[in-house]
Amino acid sequence: MRIETFSAICLTLKNQSKVLDDLNSLNVSLVNFVDPYYDLISRCVEDFYGKDGLSWFEWFCYENEFGERDWSKAPSYKEVDGKLICVHEAGEIRHGAHDEEGNPVCYSIISTWEYLENNFKIVK
Repeated sequence: MRIETFSAICLTLKNQSKVLDDLNSLNVSLVNFVDPYYDLISRCVEDFYGKDGLSWFEWFCYENEFGERDWSKAPSYKEVDGKLICVHEAGEIRHGAHDEEGNPVCYSIISTWEYLENNFKIVK
């Protein structure tokens, strides 16, 4: 997928999510109206990047808030030998996802596109 197309998809989803959030705060629900469009976008992304690539795309959009989530608000922990160990203190700047070498991934539209292109692109 071209970066221009990917970026347009992300920015449109981001803008429409904001509109939907604003409407939801006014008790206006358009879920039944917009769900088919979200389904179409998901199908297109899955066609380019497969199920795992779609999972990363959805994580970037919804969990990572299009790269705007502040992951440094709370400490983070991991389990080591059955015990939780603090690996990042609150306030420490960090990203929500990393590759095997510990490099941040999917922290912006461009980094997400690069990650999907390099790891999940389906060549037909």
